[in-house]
Amino acid sequence: MIKKYLDFIKENSQNVGNETFGEWVETLFNEHEYIRNIVNRYLDSESDIRLANAINILDDNDKRDIKYQIEKYLSEGIVDKKPVITTMVDMEMMESDLTMAGKGVFTSFLKSLTALGQKDVQKSIETPKDYLIYYKFEKLNSEDVKQIFDRFKSFQRFIDYIKYDKNELNLYFGIKCDGNFEYGILYDENIPFGGFKLSNNVIKWLLGLETKSGSNLKKDLVNMTYNNIITLGKIKNDMNDYNPSFFEKKSLPVINDKIISFGFMGLGKWDNGKLDEAEYQNIKINFNNWIFSKKWSEYVLINIKPSSYWVWINIKLK
Repeated sequence: MIKKYLDFIKENSQNVGNETFGEWVETLFNEHEYIRNIVNRYLDSESDIRLANAINILDDNDKRDIKYQIEKYLSEGIVDKKPVITTMVDMEMMESDLTMAGKGVFTSFLKSLTALGQKDVQKSIETPKDYLIYYKFEKLNSEDVKQIFDRFKSFQRFIDYIKYDKNELNLYFGIKCDGNFEYGILYDENIPFGGFKLSNNVIKWLLGLETKSGSNLKKDLVNMTYNNIITLGKIKNDMNDYNPSFFEKKSLPVINDKIISFGFMGLGKWDNGKLDEAEYQNIKINFNNWIFSKKWSEYVLINIKPSSYWVWINIKLK
């Protein structure tokens, strides 16, 4: 039996005969309680989708994690071992591993937001430095959130994140500049419940979610590819360091579809609300020279528009 299990795993990482990876996991799920605990960390327990199908649509990173943990359990669980004394540091690391969720639990997160009445929230103008798109759901009643989370098995381990000395809390989700998606609770800083790596297939999955709390996110993503997101993230990071000489104020970056805009107030010489033409040409030349050093410059179109003491730099993906 030992040899059969190990050979089965080594020879069949994605398909077993006519079975898919999800069907293989589903069989083990029904036979092993420990494997049920592993799989449930990645899935929405309230979903009506067959377990095998739900596993098959997970992203590759989640599937690799599941496979690794199952292999480890099957190989080490078969051999009798002496008890190992685990240090407190090891315990903390194990507990930390259990706190992060993936795509499946995010569907429960969206359902919770809908149940809390958060259906038409627009993306935040004030986006954290390392985020490209950020949604913040503010001033939610802590007890209401706890009661909603209690409906989902997949959220039981997150209820302790709610501070009982606070009457209100914020929830958030967003896309980071490095192409990772993250969601969780927000007090003074983000406390992530989980996250997953974006890809074109994951974007398609997000666009297919039927939930009112994710409708505006779908609008933000409908014309986006994974490469678009990564490019916009690099632009935002690089523009954080761009210094076009003296200016009074810099706006937060604004993203609409495939255009990211940055504003500089008081840049150049102005007369009665109109930018001096020579200054305008100088600003354009300096900026074009600056972006030529960036790898993303060949993938964008630039528009520089002065208006009411603001110079707006609009960078559009081709």
